[in-house]
Amino acid sequence: MRIFLFVMSVWMIEEKAMIFDILLIATGGAYIVSALGYALHFHQPRAHWRDLCTWGIWGAWCMHTVLLVVITISAGEVPLTSQVLPSLCAWLVAVVYIYLEVSTRDRSLGVLIVPIVVVLHVLTLTKLLGTEGIQVSGYSGGWFELHVLAYGLAYTAFAISCVGGVMYLMLLSEIQAKHLGFFYSRLPSLEVLNQITNRAATFGFVFLTGGTIASSVWAFQHLSQFSIWREPVFFPVLIAWVIYAGNLVARWWGGWQGKRAAFLSIMGFVFVILAFPVMGVLFSGPHNLGP
Repeated sequence: MRIFLFVMSVWMIEEKAMIFDILLIATGGAYIVSALGYALHFHQPRAHWRDLCTWGIWGAWCMHTVLLVVITISAGEVPLTSQVLPSLCAWLVAVVYIYLEVSTRDRSLGVLIVPIVVVLHVLTLTKLLGTEGIQVSGYSGGWFELHVLAYGLAYTAFAISCVGGVMYLMLLSEIQAKHLGFFYSRLPSLEVLNQITNRAATFGFVFLTGGTIASSVWAFQHLSQFSIWREPVFFPVLIAWVIYAGNLVARWWGGWQGKRAAFLSIMGFVFVILAFPVMGVLFSGPHNLGP
């Protein structure tokens, strides 16, 4: 009887792992299909491509939500580790984009935003596919959770700002060449793209600042020192903070708009990518966030 129960328990664990892997792969597949749909719709707007990208992103997001719920239940908490954080960021980016699409009824941003979600989910696949268990951070406290949430929201906003900046430059180059064609007929106006870029950059800067303060307070309380300042991840974050702070100062007091503001938003996002998740993967320390 004990042998039978043991075999059944092993079988149930293997079945759960298989279902988890299937859900992980299916979510990634749905995001890829959605990204393909947005690319095809951007190239040649058609009703069937529109339906493919819209249903694809909604289906992927629903499966992604179920996946995060399963991960949370398996870990016993929301696992704020480098193993799961790319997935959380991908989910946040998808939420923000779906809101933008529903509120504006414009799908042009999806051609660049959804691939970012795909990349983040692929990072999750490399860490979770075939894994035997979900790691937990080993850290706790409101300041720790607040700094993770703030950074996640900041990175999401910076991604949106970067996409807005790239599209602004694409449309501007076409207008300056006096050849109003492909991008002019598909993208929002320069004014709208400039607003998206600037507002997202401002939103991200506020949360990046809050996340840095929260992480410093948490490190001081729990590690008895501001050890966050010695983390390899911190320096690209600091550079990104300086870039976005300079962006705000230049726009508010220097009158910088349009092209120069777009370049600054793109540069800032590049440094954010260095900070998370790449630097967290390459270096150890508290920002390894594993046990």
